[in-house]
Amino acid sequence: MYQLEVKRWLVAHRFNPKDGWVVTVDVDAMERARGGQHPEGKKERVQVAEAELVDLGATIGAHTEFGRTDIVAEHPAHGVYLVEVEGTSSKQSEQAMYSALGQAALLMHGPGQNYVLAVPDEPKWERQVRKIPEYALGQLSLRCVLVSREGARELVSA
Repeated sequence: MYQLEVKRWLVAHRFNPKDGWVVTVDVDAMERARGGQHPEGKKERVQVAEAELVDLGATIGAHTEFGRTDIVAEHPAHGVYLVEVEGTSSKQSEQAMYSALGQAALLMHGPGQNYVLAVPDEPKWERQVRKIPEYALGQLSLRCVLVSREGARELVSA
């Protein structure tokens, strides 16, 4: 599942604008399969995912306060969620996980926001997420969510 597809399904299952969420999704050129080498069929799949995000009611672009955060989801009752998203890419899943953890840490400017790391609900990704010590997740107030077409499930303990 490509990064843009993970974003699409996470918004649909966890941060759906029809449920009162205001969602901003940042999408870069590589996610859109522009520039570089990309697997056959990726461009078509990510175009569908981006169109579905727009249909759900998400705004595509940088957030006015949080910049190029992958997903910013805001709700009057549930608060602000800053989400770092990973998906299938040319990077090894372990390297992608390290990159995602670093990106998530850079989002953390203090209390008042909720932090989420979202990855495809696939065994290789679950193995990587489960390597993060529970203590670290607690100290960072970081939640890990596995995402698929069928839903989004939070790992209670890594």
